[in-house]
Amino acid sequence: MRSSPSGASATFLRALLWLLLGGWLGAWTLFAFVVAPTAFRVLPSTQIAGQLVAQVLGALHLYGVGAGVALAAIAWALTRTGVALWLPLAMGALCLVSQLGVTAQIEAIRTLVFGPSGSPDLAARFQLLHRISMGIYTAVGVAGFALLAIHARADAAAKGR
Repeated sequence: MRSSPSGASATFLRALLWLLLGGWLGAWTLFAFVVAPTAFRVLPSTQIAGQLVAQVLGALHLYGVGAGVALAAIAWALTRTGVALWLPLAMGALCLVSQLGVTAQIEAIRTLVFGPSGSPDLAARFQLLHRISMGIYTAVGVAGFALLAIHARADAAAKGR
């Protein structure tokens, strides 16, 4: 059985965990409630707003992949088990699927949908992909807040020992 880190190493690991998780949830929330809506409200066209949002979302997805792996590794180092280990990996995997699968498909048809050769079928495909993307985004966000609660509970339990 692994032993829990103690002293400065445990403090460092917990601080890193909270920094990564807080950064992820903060960026996720800022994007959903400020960046994306503002882009579509103030930029001169939905196409330009979509291009900006896609770039920011791509960076968030890549951060999510890295943070998911790092959070799982930190949880393991802190001898946390179960959902504390697999949930951040699942969140990171969803970010990867969204970026390489859904977002890639959206980008492949974006100019066609909004260009002169746009069709109702392409528009319907775009809307479906957008709903899937938003569903994955929401799932990762909700899971992130669940992970926050899981680690807060684990830290409180460790402090009580």
